[in-house]
Amino acid sequence: MRKFWLVLSVLTILSTIVVSPMFPLSNLLLPTIPKARAMARSIILVGNYLYGWNSSNPSITVYRGDSISLTLSSGDGYTHQFVVDVDKDGKGNPTCPPDKCSPLFPPSATYPFTADFTGSYTYYCTYHPTTMFGLFTVNGPDFGVSSNPSSLSIRQGSMTNSTISVASLGNFAGSVTLSSSPSSPPGLMTSGFSVNPVTVPAGGTAKSNFTISVPANTSPGSYSLAVTASNSTTSRSTSVNISVTAPDFTIISSPSSLNIPQGSSGTTTITLTSLDGFSGTVSLTSTLSSSGPQVTFSPASVAVPSGGSISSTLSVFAASSGAYSTPVSPGSYTVTVTGTSGSSVHSTTLSLTVGSSSSVGGLPSATLIGGGIAVAIAVVGAIIYALRRRTKTKT
Repeated sequence: MRKFWLVLSVLTILSTIVVSPMFPLSNLLLPTIPKARAMARSIILVGNYLYGWNSSNPSITVYRGDSISLTLSSGDGYTHQFVVDVDKDGKGNPTCPPDKCSPLFPPSATYPFTADFTGSYTYYCTYHPTTMFGLFTVNGPDFGVSSNPSSLSIRQGSMTNSTISVASLGNFAGSVTLSSSPSSPPGLMTSGFSVNPVTVPAGGTAKSNFTISVPANTSPGSYSLAVTASNSTTSRSTSVNISVTAPDFTIISSPSSLNIPQGSSGTTTITLTSLDGFSGTVSLTSTLSSSGPQVTFSPASVAVPSGGSISSTLSVFAASSGAYSTPVSPGSYTVTVTGTSGSSVHSTTLSLTVGSSSSVGGLPSATLIGGGIAVAIAVVGAIIYALRRRTKTKT
């Protein structure tokens, strides 16, 4: 009998310790219920018996468990009262509670309440129910899905990530499964999630990295992937827009303009740069807006390294080809330089100005030559005239 009472006493002491909030071990022995985190929502409404709430009687949507804070004021100077018809017994006959009824205003009033009901209801003004009423919707637990970034640029044969977030709405908590499918066109991209399914906490957000792989044979262009989050009762979707790019290159001229005299020459540097991992041989060609100057490349074909740049020297000669290299006509020319590698073709332009040459440091111009001949003829004529006069004078 003594043993029975001893055991009973020990059990009583242990039970007292376990359930005592002062004993930390109780948190380990007894399961705890997670607290639901509601959203705090602030809503501003201005009453006017002619035009309604906020002049349009807007629809209001919240989630069950949300903490609502209404800021109410009168826009017409008349007395108003905000009511949500929770018991659905009709406008103008509030029963508070269960109806949600604000204080009378003006003066302005703040009315806090909790959305502890679910469904679609009417909110109205007790004094002006025929003109001041709207829809008040309280949704049950739900979740939303979003992607960040929602737009991606991916090179052929590579991959990248977007973060998929599943957010609790209305204190939703539970497991959500993620899936994806190409919406246009199908069968071109594969993808996967780092966490699937995700566990969404009440009032919180669960995330998963979404890996998108683009096969090397995917055609460049714009695509869309649909990401769906679902459980046994609800399905929500978001989109990830994808721009697939092919390896490519750019081409520039530096300097982009040249000014050279007739019969002379000048150079500029043509630089080709890899884009999105491009590597390959690029052939260089040129065209002129009008004939005259001669253009050469050194070299005329370059191998662009992946992720790097390479240059070629473009030389311009302002003299026509031929045995005597006759200078080209002065004026403005446009040299178009084109780089070609397979189906990739890009161009840049060089503005060329050919000016008149001078006799200094070069061959005499046609004007100077003509002028010199005229002077020589005049001098010779003067000498002959003087000699003839001397001869006549002696005789």
